[in-house]
Amino acid sequence: MPRLRSEDCEIILRALDNHPTLDPTAERAITRLRQRLSQAISPKAGGHPAPTVSLSRDGRCSCTLHVCTSCRSPGSAREPLENRPGFRLYEKLRETFNKAELPIQVDVLPAECLSLCPRPCGIAISSPGAWTYLFGDQNPEHDTADILDCVSRYAEAPDGFMARDERPQTLRKSILGRVPPLHLLPAGDDP
Repeated sequence: MPRLRSEDCEIILRALDNHPTLDPTAERAITRLRQRLSQAISPKAGGHPAPTVSLSRDGRCSCTLHVCTSCRSPGSAREPLENRPGFRLYEKLRETFNKAELPIQVDVLPAECLSLCPRPCGIAISSPGAWTYLFGDQNPEHDTADILDCVSRYAEAPDGFMARDERPQTLRKSILGRVPPLHLLPAGDDP
């Protein structure tokens, strides 16, 4: 995914300001995009630059949902992989997100192992320049709707930050970690 620098964000914001009014769903998506772009060009408190903004090929903000496909409960069979709860969760989430109409692009990707073995099933939500979340204890038979809701809330937060009470109930108690975002490179600096 492309990385945007401050000057790129300013150009996109000017283009959005000149864009004609669209349907309500598109307008909400553009509003969130404007928020993320504005934050990317305004320094955060403490002198740190704001996060990068990640866009999908079609120009929508995007995030990734990683699903541990090797997760299984203690004592359950290792093979076949398709019978593991983690793999079933991945398949159900992929199907759920393919059917969902979200204002952002969500890539549901398999992860061979998230090292959450004592707390199966594990997922991680990430987006360049935003907070990353790690959750365990997800049930492939019951938690897909809450995961969809959580990713939707994550997408609406300009930097991906979700306070405990902003997450669905099942994802309040199952959080295993939250990682701060990497920051935008200052203008003119090469990675």
